[in-house]
Amino acid sequence: MTTKGALVRDILYPRETKFKFYRDSLIFVGFMACFTIIGYGISLPAMIDQGTTTGNLIDKSLDLITITVPPALPAVMSVGVAFAVSRLKKSKIFCISPPRVNVSGLI
Repeated sequence: MTTKGALVRDILYPRETKFKFYRDSLIFVGFMACFTIIGYGISLPAMIDQGTTTGNLIDKSLDLITITVPPALPAVMSVGVAFAVSRLKKSKIFCISPPRVNVSGLI
């Protein structure tokens, strides 16, 4: 129940952090997914009228999803945090919880 004990508890059992950036990125991906569905719904009748095969329709839908919803977004966010941790290590600042790097950036 001392200050030192509270510090050890905080290190061993960190509180969950929720960042607005992660929430906003999920909202962005959801918006882009809706935009994809609307765009594909608009172009689908024209492709059917042109006699496009079912396999080609599926291929074009997957292509459209890959273009509008960035599949590399989680990887880019992880690389950004890893890069920040490596820069902190060069300054002799060690981080045991990489998600906390975003918190320190807000301070």
